[in-house]
Amino acid sequence: MNVPVIAPNDTLPTLIDRATAALASARTSGEVLEARDMARMAYDAAKSAARIMKAKEAHDSLIADVHRAQAHALAIRARAEMRLAEEYDIAQEGGEVARPGNPNFSEGEKLPSARDVGLQPKDLHEARVMRDAERAEPGVIQRTINRIVERGEEPTRAALKREIAAKPQPKPMNPKALWLWGRLKDFEREGVLDHAALFLLNEMTAPMREDVRRLAPRVREFLQEVEAEA
Repeated sequence: MNVPVIAPNDTLPTLIDRATAALASARTSGEVLEARDMARMAYDAAKSAARIMKAKEAHDSLIADVHRAQAHALAIRARAEMRLAEEYDIAQEGGEVARPGNPNFSEGEKLPSARDVGLQPKDLHEARVMRDAERAEPGVIQRTINRIVERGEEPTRAALKREIAAKPQPKPMNPKALWLWGRLKDFEREGVLDHAALFLLNEMTAPMREDVRRLAPRVREFLQEVEAEA
């Protein structure tokens, strides 16, 4: 993997654009790692610029501009690390990389660890936390970064981790509740409600109609209970 190099004339927008483009075009884990490193460099450059501006008592609007650039770099880095965590977990499931609690050997050869593929265990853990938060509430990472900036605070990685960790986790969805909601929505999506029941019954085979006669009374009773409780 090539190590990104900052040219003397690289500006914050240039660094961020490069990281954004690199992540968007990344197809391999190595390319995602490179995009992450570009985002890290943009983030560090913005953080350093903000520190210098504060020391020089620069105008608040200038500091806010740098914070927005820092937020952008932080978001790119977070997306890259969440993607790496997902790819690493898939590789673990496939036995391609080491996993905790196993001998870490495959056909006599030692499996690569997180460090071997460019990931620190601590960073991998934090990326999994962010990924799980994003899965539970899509868009939460970007919204959290935006809130930090809107409060006039520096969008640091530590602040992002702190707010994500402190956020109450949503109650896991019962798969049967999700299934029921989906099937009821299917009546609408599939246009079932637009047809007469007799027409649909006539389209069924005799064994299918027998199942309908057996189950319909129980389903009707259940749906009446759903309607009363909803």
